[in-house]
Amino acid sequence: MRRPFIVFALLLACGVRAQPIPLIDTHSHLDHAGSLGNLEAALQAAVADMDRIGVRLSILLPPPQVMSLRAVYECDALQFAARRHPGRVALVGGGGTLNPMIQDTAPEAVDEDKRRRFRALAEQVLGCGAKGFGEITAHHISHGRMGAQHPYEWVPPDHPLLLLLADIAAEKGLPIDLHVDLVPADMPRPDRPGFNPSNPAVFKENLAGVERLLAHNRKANIVWAHAGTDPLLTRTPQRQRDLLGRHPNLHMSLRPGPGGPHPTFALDPQGTLKPEWLALLRDFPERFVLGSDQFHPPYPGARRTPAEGYDNLRRLIDQLPPEAGRAIAHGNAERLYGLDR
Repeated sequence: MRRPFIVFALLLACGVRAQPIPLIDTHSHLDHAGSLGNLEAALQAAVADMDRIGVRLSILLPPPQVMSLRAVYECDALQFAARRHPGRVALVGGGGTLNPMIQDTAPEAVDEDKRRRFRALAEQVLGCGAKGFGEITAHHISHGRMGAQHPYEWVPPDHPLLLLLADIAAEKGLPIDLHVDLVPADMPRPDRPGFNPSNPAVFKENLAGVERLLAHNRKANIVWAHAGTDPLLTRTPQRQRDLLGRHPNLHMSLRPGPGGPHPTFALDPQGTLKPEWLALLRDFPERFVLGSDQFHPPYPGARRTPAEGYDNLRRLIDQLPPEAGRAIAHGNAERLYGLDR
């Protein structure tokens, strides 16, 4: 009688292990394709994409915008998605209100009145049920695939309003989703066809400012977006390892786009996780989350990030040891963003 029971138990255990680890995508967008009226159709596409690769929950957030854009929107425009799909969609906000104010305010112009206005905008973001602040940027390169009007954005990472946001995030116990294209030292703009002409000829150093922002308030958890696909080829595994070692409040979201040979790409061209990246994720499994940066399209042909990058979330997790895989796939996001298991 005991042998059939053992066989059944082994089969059951194998079946449990065969179940894919559920994913949480902490950084995704609805592509409105020029009209906010397209957001509902984009949501339908997003849910279909989520079902396809096993994303249990997606955090939607407005991109880091500037006031000159034609359709500036905030997380209140995305509330319908969380109401339509409770438990599957959560929100982060600030990209349409906090980020434009940061970009439009010179550091020396920050006075008490601007601080009060900024704090009031942060409270409005929380009013839409946001689980954090984002997408906020200190340096965002203008990319041709995002269109000719895609803005170039730069402020010092230790801008007074960014420091204030760190204090607010610490008070509220909420993370900041931060986009910083890293420049360790002043560098000429790389000669690549994907960079719009609106980018300056020289990119300014910003690494020291990033470290000052991280050190400003250790209770502020900062999730540095887009690890694993780096347009400037500066976020090497060793540099990220050094920063994670120095700054306990630094976290990173993985955007494993189409693989490349350079060390700053987490995957090789065949989709295999590189040894130096595997070592980094195994050594800091509690400091990484997933963040696809996918722009879910409202209709075929709308601008979107490559589907391969979205599929690579699953491909990356399936190559990790089970414990690290579960933490990076969903456990860390549940803790950082206060999500229900």
